[in-house]
Amino acid sequence: MERFAITGYGEPQDVFETITANPRELTAGHIRVAVKAFAINPYDVSLRSGAQQENRSLTFPYVLGNDAAGIVTEVFADETDFSVGDRVVIHPISGTYGEEVVLPNKKAAKIPDQMSFAEAAGMVTTGITAYNLLFQLLKIDSKKTVMVLGASGGVGSLLVQLLHQNGNLILASARKENAEKVRAFGADEFVPYDTENPGDVFFEQADVVIDATKGSKSSETGLAILKPGGTYVALNDLPSEDKRKEGVYLGFAPQKDYLDHVAFDYLLQTYAAGNLVINIAEILPFQLSSVMEAHEKIAGHPTAGKIVIAK
Repeated sequence: MERFAITGYGEPQDVFETITANPRELTAGHIRVAVKAFAINPYDVSLRSGAQQENRSLTFPYVLGNDAAGIVTEVFADETDFSVGDRVVIHPISGTYGEEVVLPNKKAAKIPDQMSFAEAAGMVTTGITAYNLLFQLLKIDSKKTVMVLGASGGVGSLLVQLLHQNGNLILASARKENAEKVRAFGADEFVPYDTENPGDVFFEQADVVIDATKGSKSSETGLAILKPGGTYVALNDLPSEDKRKEGVYLGFAPQKDYLDHVAFDYLLQTYAAGNLVINIAEILPFQLSSVMEAHEKIAGHPTAGKIVIAK
């Protein structure tokens, strides 16, 4: 079984290599999945570069990856949720950069026939994050006006779509080149941050501001848009306390009581109903050079949407 592993911390071309690994033993409550597509996340890039060493130590060679889709090839005795041949989306702790994964069955879900493996892989972390932020952390009220900063990105594009399905009034910003796409996702009003100042146009109009930009780089804009007493959520860093206005400030992070199958059920039902588009920027061949290329692109200034490696 071939897998794409890192042998240490560093630049993609210096640390990635193809390794051959023995298949993992299947134990109770687990399934084996042949990976057909996996997505690259900014967190993968952070792990590979060594930026997360203080928070998470790795043993090398290490196989990255949490987002994938494929076909079930083996189930444990008495398994009732899945059968060999099922097409599934999966969210293991790690290890999706390769030909197969063994994972708990609670971290997988069957995908609709019309959903491609690339779409399913591109939905995992972004979709789970968007769902849990809106419906677990915020328990979003459909009457609230919500501003999404970074509305063309992986998480931002799904936030806009889920908010649209929820009936919220949506304000959004992204680069001008992504305006048509973001409006198609369901944004009611859009301001391109590279040609206008969304903070001026939407000044104090949002009950909720969600900063889904890379590195939470739009806090000044978000604070201008937030109504006094509103709620501000950041995927990364919150604004410094000395700059905040009156309101509630929440940092988003995964929680043990945020269950994957709950998010998957909602996302897949929404997709099957024709109300969810997975924003994929690029699909690259299933090979080591593609993994390196994807890491380089994400570390720089990638095109809006997910980069997926697929067979």
